[in-house]
Amino acid sequence: MVEFSYPPVTPQGHAVEQAEERVHNHRGDMERVHLSSPKSGELYIEVARFRELAPQDEYRNHGEYLGQRFGPDSVSPLVETTLKGRPAWAYSFRWADGERAVLMLHLAGDTYRLIYDPRSELNDRVIATLTIEG
Repeated sequence: MVEFSYPPVTPQGHAVEQAEERVHNHRGDMERVHLSSPKSGELYIEVARFRELAPQDEYRNHGEYLGQRFGPDSVSPLVETTLKGRPAWAYSFRWADGERAVLMLHLAGDTYRLIYDPRSELNDRVIATLTIEG
């Protein structure tokens, strides 16, 4: 399980919007929390949990979708890294007006995918609060 803290209002005074959903589709069960400040762009973080799916499989699925949406060269290769001292995987994707970074953890058979705007200092502060159990 992963948990993190975030402010209800951004430093520029914009409300942080939170959306949660549970989805069952061809990829299996997924739970997702999305945090954003749409008016200011100060915060963009999405955390999804994919049950019984390896990070490499999620990268392949997500990368195919992103390649179709943003073009074949929009997604970087998957690389191994660490997050909070644990093995993790990372990649990024870009489009004409933006970019996102992705970190994935594999915990107890599930993959946790964290998508965020790497240009936002507030995103970095929220990610620094991340706690990992499992």
